[in-house]
Amino acid sequence: MLAGWTTPFEVPPFAAIAVEHFAPAFEQALAEHRAEIAAIAGSAEAPTFANTVEALERAGRTLGRVSDVFSNLASADTSEQIEAIERDMSPKLAAHFSRIYLDAALFRRVDDLFRRRERLGLSAEQARVLERYHTAFRRAGAH
Repeated sequence: MLAGWTTPFEVPPFAAIAVEHFAPAFEQALAEHRAEIAAIAGSAEAPTFANTVEALERAGRTLGRVSDVFSNLASADTSEQIEAIERDMSPKLAAHFSRIYLDAALFRRVDDLFRRRERLGLSAEQARVLERYHTAFRRAGAH
């Protein structure tokens, strides 16, 4: 579940996925995402759109894949086991994303870019993505 799928259109191989795969997959995906975020926040390089915003966009792909498959399965074919995983993972995922949006070093990088956005030569799409990240951090309480 953690690697890409070789199925047509990269559709998850649901027949090969068991409920007991999800908890360890979530834990590994969360650890991977934490490491990706730490690398972005701790970068010694000056913030650029590429090494901050684009890096944030790429980070968490494994977690997204695990979450998407789990959510689809939970919606279409739930069980007591799946509901137990939901109860366990929901607060962990909420805390994980709260930590990201309250990470002072990461916010400083996003805020630096946001303050310099007019001078960065960003496309309209890039400017909007930067604005959305900045807004998300501010709404979460970053300062």
